[in-house]
Amino acid sequence: MTDLSDTATAFVPPAPRRLLWLAMRLAWHGRALWHRIVRPLTMGVRAIVLDGPEEAPRVLLIRHSYIGGWHLPGGGVDRGETIEAAMRREVREEVGLSVDGPAPLLGLYARFAGGASDHVGVFVVKGWSGTPTVDGVEIVEARFFPLDALPPGTTAATRRRIAELTEGDRATIAGTQHW
Repeated sequence: MTDLSDTATAFVPPAPRRLLWLAMRLAWHGRALWHRIVRPLTMGVRAIVLDGPEEAPRVLLIRHSYIGGWHLPGGGVDRGETIEAAMRREVREEVGLSVDGPAPLLGLYARFAGGASDHVGVFVVKGWSGTPTVDGVEIVEARFFPLDALPPGTTAATRRRIAELTEGDRATIAGTQHW
């Protein structure tokens, strides 16, 4: 388990990757427009990947090249794939980690913003192996942060899921059924 907390750098895509970076950003905005018009039902996953001692765990957050903020690793569920299998695949694809052993489901959430009809399963991952790595194209940064010291720019949904995990009682947090 590698400490990446001291590797903060601003992301500027290298010249050969700038076009790819711009294309991904354009695709992201095109997807948002498509969601407003078609309004498909989608299923996604996120993983709260924890590291460190139980008294002071840290959480793995990522930054995408095409959308701002710090997020939990995750993505879409493919046709014929279970949500748990999708979570394991997305963690491997986005940060190069293998999820080892059970990963309990924290909850299932809905997101209807921007015309979307997304449903997101959030898992808690304590057992994993490998070294977090990023491809520099889709994911530009991955770092562990103390649960009580999340970085500026951490998305509201990410903060809500971490609060639910640390406070242990989702019923006390307003709006927990929404992403």
